[in-house]
Amino acid sequence: MIPGFSPRLLVVIIASGRDYQEAAAWAAPTFACKLPQAKNVSVLLPEQEIVIDPLAHHALKFGFQIQRFPLHAAADEMLTSRLKCQAFAFAVSRLQPDELLFLVDADTCCLKQLIISTEIAEQILQGQIGLAPDIVDRHFQKETDPWFLTPEERNTYVNSGVVLAAATSLDLFKSFRKLSEQPLFLCGPFHDQKVINFALGKYFRNRLVLLDPIYNGMNPVRSTRTLIAHYAGGAGYLGSQSRKIVHQEMCEGILVEGGG
Repeated sequence: MIPGFSPRLLVVIIASGRDYQEAAAWAAPTFACKLPQAKNVSVLLPEQEIVIDPLAHHALKFGFQIQRFPLHAAADEMLTSRLKCQAFAFAVSRLQPDELLFLVDADTCCLKQLIISTEIAEQILQGQIGLAPDIVDRHFQKETDPWFLTPEERNTYVNSGVVLAAATSLDLFKSFRKLSEQPLFLCGPFHDQKVINFALGKYFRNRLVLLDPIYNGMNPVRSTRTLIAHYAGGAGYLGSQSRKIVHQEMCEGILVEGGG
């Protein structure tokens, strides 16, 4: 990295459906108040969705952006996998060479100022992507699964709720998108996460930078050092789970502390 050069840090929160738009409406302000400029935070929605009032209101109040991407997926297919992989590729394709991007789930919140070490920033700008280890190794054990990896192919199993990327990693995200559109990958659990772990193990073994869990703090390993908290759970079922309320309460508390 050039001495004195400091990449511009962006955050994109991917959301679809009322429950996830509501979660994003609370998550986005926590990132906006921790970044130098609130406009560097965006909520990314499918272009065919109507923005719900709470999200529109909070965008005006806290200064983050609402952006759109073209979603090509039928409702009866594995929507979460295709939605996120298509949104990932779209967001990364719009990056400038001097930008770093955190792609985060709607059920996250920013607890502290986001700081990235020079070493990690250099690796990401050179085409690697950063993800934190999941709290459980979820590699599949059945050889008949299309996303099965042999023990020799497996990287550390990572959680896809927080991804750090740059424009130079667009080829990875195009690969994730392509895999997510294959019929064999439109079934089974863990949605986009199984696609990403498969691709990283099978095709991009040297492109993964393991992030400290402070960038994706999930219980029970969340600590006082955590920068991004993640209320992870069953993809697509946020509205029926208690974590939605806990996530909103945490976001509200952060905004009260920050004077929001």
